[in-house]
Amino acid sequence: MIQDTAISQSKFSDVSKRLDWAAGPWAVPSKWFVIVLVVAALALPWGIIQLSAGRFILHLLILFFAWGIVVESWNLILGVGGIFSFAPVALYAVGAYTTGSLSLHLGWSPWVSIWMAPIAATIAALIIGLPTLRLSGPYVVLITLAFHELLHNFVLQGPQWIANGGRGLLYVPKFGFEEMWGTTLGKVGYYYLGLLFFGITSYVIWRIFHSPIGMSFRALRDSETYAISRGIDPFRFKLLLFALSAFFTGLAGGYLVHYNGAQSPYVLSFPILINLLAMVVLGGWGTFWGPIVGTAVLTALPEVLRAVDVYRTMGIGLTLTLVAVFAPEGLGPLTARGVTNLSRALRGHQAE
Repeated sequence: MIQDTAISQSKFSDVSKRLDWAAGPWAVPSKWFVIVLVVAALALPWGIIQLSAGRFILHLLILFFAWGIVVESWNLILGVGGIFSFAPVALYAVGAYTTGSLSLHLGWSPWVSIWMAPIAATIAALIIGLPTLRLSGPYVVLITLAFHELLHNFVLQGPQWIANGGRGLLYVPKFGFEEMWGTTLGKVGYYYLGLLFFGITSYVIWRIFHSPIGMSFRALRDSETYAISRGIDPFRFKLLLFALSAFFTGLAGGYLVHYNGAQSPYVLSFPILINLLAMVVLGGWGTFWGPIVGTAVLTALPEVLRAVDVYRTMGIGLTLTLVAVFAPEGLGPLTARGVTNLSRALRGHQAE
């Protein structure tokens, strides 16, 4: 009798644990889907370099990786945390100018100095966030935009070693892939490095989306009063989100400055800020796939429309309008449903 009771309690405990797990914000991706995705990403550049425009396509993919990191990180603040910050582009510039200056003026290896980019961006985010995140709404927008403009003026009119007469950083040392493997294979090296950074960032953000801490961020976004009643400290959680987002944003800045070999103050211009914000909105903010899809579309679309250059701006505007009308939730959820269906199909094949 005692033994039967113990067995029943054990079974009940196992069922309870499974129900708790199923009720949580977890997500377990299909192993086969991940394998197919990784293999395709690793094999992609070797097929692209066979094309006549292969180097240019690789260049676009490298830009996609860098800006995708920035847009994913911004979406983490804006869409998930509900923090109306306009500082991400400035934090990107902090990372780019930090590693670029260390490498150019102090002779640091790019492989070492690049890790100072996310650290500097995180420190800058904490300095901004400590007074700002105690506020809300338009006050956060105004203070972060003020930081953006102050940094823009500094890199235009600051000391020669950083502003260079308003021309920015020139002849920044690169990672050296071109010297080792040649121009074309050097692009492949930058592709794989960007893929690594993009993959790590996407995985971390995906885990945040599907974890209790991600639920805490969304609770603060949807109802701060309710979140506080559940024991969530708004300031600490927002500061953590701000710093985490800044880390990856600064890393993207460091990666791209050593890819381009230069950093222009134009990165802090208003059109760049609006273009990145459009990537967040077009894909669907507050979703995981949204910023990835939005970045892909607005990275490729201007080049696709280059053949009709006169109508390129009109074509981009028309695309944004159509998405706003027919897919107001953004392109991300549409893509997510397709990926989910594919993942389920692969998982069903695995079960067979």
